Amino acid sequence: MDSSENLNPQVMDSHFDLESSWVTVMCRASRFQISVSLRDLRGSCFETKYSALVEKVDDVDGGDDDDYEAICDWILEPCSSYFRECTPTIPKVLTFQAFYYPPTYHLKLIVSGSTLQPKATRDRGTMNPFALMTPTQDFPPYPQVPYTKASDITILAAREDYDYMSEIPQRAGLKDGTIKFFKPAIDKNQNIREINTHLRLVKAGLKGKIRVSNFHSIVISTDAKMILGLLFDLIPLNPLGENLSSSKYKAASFSKYHAKWKKQVTAIVQELHSHDIVWGDAHPGNIVIDQDFNAWIVDFGGGWVEDFVDRKKAGTKEGDWQGVQNIFGKGMIESGEVERDLD
Repeated sequence: MDSSENLNPQVMDSHFDLESSWVTVMCRASRFQISVSLRDLRGSCFETKYSALVEKVDDVDGGDDDDYEAICDWILEPCSSYFRECTPTIPKVLTFQAFYYPPTYHLKLIVSGSTLQPKATRDRGTMNPFALMTPTQDFPPYPQVPYTKASDITILAAREDYDYMSEIPQRAGLKDGTIKFFKPAIDKNQNIREINTHLRLVKAGLKGKIRVSNFHSIVISTDAKMILGLLFDLIPLNPLGENLSSSKYKAASFSKYHAKWKKQVTAIVQELHSHDIVWGDAHPGNIVIDQDFNAWIVDFGGGWVEDFVDRKKAGTKEGDWQGVQNIFGKGMIESGEVERDLD
């Protein structure tokens, strides 16, 4: 994606309430905190529209995706020109440190004639600048795990339409030229479980023996106060799709691989269980197909997808086997259910 020309604002955090709402947005390597107050809309046509949009959004879980996108779009649309004015020059290369600690602008929407307009305002304390990070002090000490400074790695495009200045990073370029997969530290408990499981894999002698992505390091801020996420060795992906949730792998032309993939995943899970290690999140999106059409399993952070694993079996060996059976027994039909957190 040509980010120098296109605007692709991404909502990173939000809160919706009738009296006052806000969204935190990344756009062109800058952060914008945009607030909306019902008081500022009183007596205008925007008051009715805003009230209707808020009523459809459940602030606990976001409600319906379409309703969530509708109110976000309504807030962002008047701000497009402001986004451009605040970012006349943009970096060609962006480090993780620059993305997570960007220039920040505070705006509020006001009525101007027959339009909504953004107006610069003071920091009202609604934004959590560390919403995408976890304090280092909240993590257990891991003296045996390498740490990578966010200022030493750059954001790389994860796909053709990826906007490195607005979207949460997925791939990282290291100083030695290698590329790693990045998992953000949004959920502390999932990240801790992921690290602990990979340390157990190493201790059990399974690193390099089974097809799971090797854990590389913990990404920390330059001042070491915050953990941004985890780095993993990159799996050589098949260009047809990253994982089994891709519709391309459900085509009849790929049915010849299904038995092979089931056998490979079964063997990996058996090896894990023989060392008392639970996968914990069995669903098609966590089975990656590499360039040689071999199946890998990823994500040891926990959780479950209801179409594949029952809530009561989540995080157990029984749940792993139920998930494997449902993944292949259902013809790898992608779940429409929301993934749940164990915590």
